[in-house]
Amino acid sequence: MKRGVLVVFLLVALSSTVSGNLQAEEPAPEENGATLDVLVIDDECLLQTDCEPFRPSHLVEYFGADWCEPCKVLDQDLEDLVENDTFVMRHHPSPQDLTYNSVSNLRFNALYRLLFLPSLIHNGDGLLTGTSQAQDLGEVMSNSTDVFQGLTNTSYSNGTLSWNTTEQGTVTVWRLDTVAHETEPYNHSNLVVAALHFNATDEQGNITDLIDMNGTGFVVMLERDGVRNLTVKSETPAVGLDLNENVDDGVLSTTDGDSNGMLVMGVTIVLVLLLLPAFAMWKDAVGQQSIPSGKEEEA
Repeated sequence: MKRGVLVVFLLVALSSTVSGNLQAEEPAPEENGATLDVLVIDDECLLQTDCEPFRPSHLVEYFGADWCEPCKVLDQDLEDLVENDTFVMRHHPSPQDLTYNSVSNLRFNALYRLLFLPSLIHNGDGLLTGTSQAQDLGEVMSNSTDVFQGLTNTSYSNGTLSWNTTEQGTVTVWRLDTVAHETEPYNHSNLVVAALHFNATDEQGNITDLIDMNGTGFVVMLERDGVRNLTVKSETPAVGLDLNENVDDGVLSTTDGDSNGMLVMGVTIVLVLLLLPAFAMWKDAVGQQSIPSGKEEEA
């Protein structure tokens, strides 16, 4: 009986330990990120002492690829749609592109957790995918009341970009260039070719490496750190069609919670099966103690 009780005790302790470890692995909730301010500066303006950055009403981040056929249609649609108060910053997150950018890939996968190409992000929180995304974008911009703010007194001198802000977070300086399409006879304007990140409260950053690169301008972006919870703005969003042909890029796993649940269930079943022999041993031991011995009967 003592052996049976010991086995039961050990298995129960093992079950508690495994369950506790699984619960401990659950990630803590992340704070939601946000795009707080956006300033656009072209190369000519940056070198002027009285340069006034352009603050758009709408920032459209366009994630596309040169091998992506629907992107060719969207390229033209955006040219016809974009107005003076809108700035389109293009990302090529696919390693299959000659113009692939690793920072754009990280933004696609880790920050926005996107699945499809092409994808449009409006002002850092609105997601548009699907066949009517350009038309949907026009509607979204018409109804938007977002106002960018947070950066003041932005200036450049001797390789250092300076700014004032009271916000916590990250200032990212994006280097943009005009780059030819790999297969079509037109150019991508404002395509991301590099980026540098700075702590917003440092209120300055050395961007010499970006200045030395060929390019046409910069986007200075103030963001609150954290993963974005995007709102789908498309009337007919893309469903079940992964336009990113590289399986390892652009597809995020959303099954972590399900996997942990299945693991807990599997461990529980195994522990129950292991407990059955111990329970049988305990039952037999109790039964033997409840039956009087032959000598005691005679007494």
